[in-house]
Amino acid sequence: MTKAKTIDTARVELLVAELRMPGIRAIWPRLAEQSDKEGWPAARFLAALAEVADRSRRRIERHLAEAWLPREQFS
Repeated sequence: MTKAKTIDTARVELLVAELRMPGIRAIWPRLAEQSDKEGWPAARFLAALAEVADRSRRRIERHLAEAWLPREQFS
């Protein structure tokens, strides 16, 4: 792994942790590797990551709704 690749990887790890994006944090290395192999444009890679984040968000919202907890505590 090149020095630039190591720095970029470390930075992405920090950013997704800071942005509290556990779904992205878990899957981005595999998607990045796939996108490099297949030559995806940046927009396709970001769209794939956004889909993961959206699924994660919807899953959390579904679980909160099923838990019947007062919504205002989590807004």
